[in-house]
Amino acid sequence: MLRLTTVILFALTVIPLQLQSVDAAEQRSTVFEAGTEGYKIYRIPAIIRAANGDLLAFCEARAGGDASEIDLVMKRSSDGGQTWGDLKVVQAREQFESLYPDVPVTVGNPAPVVDLLDPEHPGRIWLPFTVENDRVFVTHSDDHGETWSDPRDITESAKLPTWGWYATGPVHSIQLKWGAKKGRLLIPCDHRLGDDGEDRGPNGIHVVYSDDHGKTWKLGAIDDTYHDGLNSNETAAVELSNGRVYFNTRDQNGEARGTRGDGYSDDGGESFLPTQSVQYLYLRPSPPILDPPVVQCSLLRAASIRDDDPQNVILFAGPDEDGPSGKGRSDLRIRYTTDETKTWNDGLMLHEGPAAYSDMVMIAPEKEDVGVIFECGDSGNSAYQRIDFVRVPLSEVLND
Repeated sequence: MLRLTTVILFALTVIPLQLQSVDAAEQRSTVFEAGTEGYKIYRIPAIIRAANGDLLAFCEARAGGDASEIDLVMKRSSDGGQTWGDLKVVQAREQFESLYPDVPVTVGNPAPVVDLLDPEHPGRIWLPFTVENDRVFVTHSDDHGETWSDPRDITESAKLPTWGWYATGPVHSIQLKWGAKKGRLLIPCDHRLGDDGEDRGPNGIHVVYSDDHGKTWKLGAIDDTYHDGLNSNETAAVELSNGRVYFNTRDQNGEARGTRGDGYSDDGGESFLPTQSVQYLYLRPSPPILDPPVVQCSLLRAASIRDDDPQNVILFAGPDEDGPSGKGRSDLRIRYTTDETKTWNDGLMLHEGPAAYSDMVMIAPEKEDVGVIFECGDSGNSAYQRIDFVRVPLSEVLND
């Protein structure tokens, strides 16, 4: 029941291009700023476009670091990202304190998705999230994010007993549009082996999905190759035009080349497609061009010939280790592929200076503009000074 109150593989071809940087002064807005609106810091952004066209930006509102008191909050833009409304608490930590009475409770890892194919509730928004990086919950909204249902615990169907630390996303989830699994809601997730409090084992990624518009949720593909040198972590997913699902993951200080890994699923995320590699069974190192620092990155289907667009376009956003600021979490750039992840190209740099986590959204059905939300700061400051939003024409991203 809704509350009636508003809630407080991998071709290694690299195509060199003349790199560009966007002058986003008139296309840029600050969504969340550290030290304002009652919180010390804002981190871990995710964004979706609701069925009514509004943009909904989610993040973790923190009292301090990763293990501090954290609420899950949201802001809305009704003008394509130019301005943002008041901060609303979607999930407050207080409602979960009875589960964890002895620690500062963390609520986070937003992984929202809009279900446009639900015949009973078209446009219903699902928001998966975690509490204490331990339990998995979902909540939904039938009024474009104005109100939200009471949270529902899906841990039993979404987490194995051998897993400790757990995260949904953090990035937007996806709904499959093509093929036999059309309509499926798919959440990219990751986990770490070990009992609660002792979960210092290797990381792995997995999928949670629903085929009944959120009524039930199931565990799908699991990367259980914990000792192959690629320590898969925070993950984004995108559907390819042939119905295959592409996953790109953070390699959390593994021994593989580079800092990213990627893989595919041919059954809508129920299992990972084996690679042709002897060492890497499901995920293998990404092409060298996709080599940011160790950090979360985001994917977005920007255009598809299946939707009568002139070409296929998938975007990848993350910091650029070869940017002007040098190594580390800085210089947020978009990369893109027009051949369904076979090859990747360098695109626009959206921000020079400290930058970290990100997410992306198409602004309107016409697919002319891309919106990117990301953690950033001014030169000499932290990458977590604020969370900004940049709107940029897709044609500029593609250097057209």
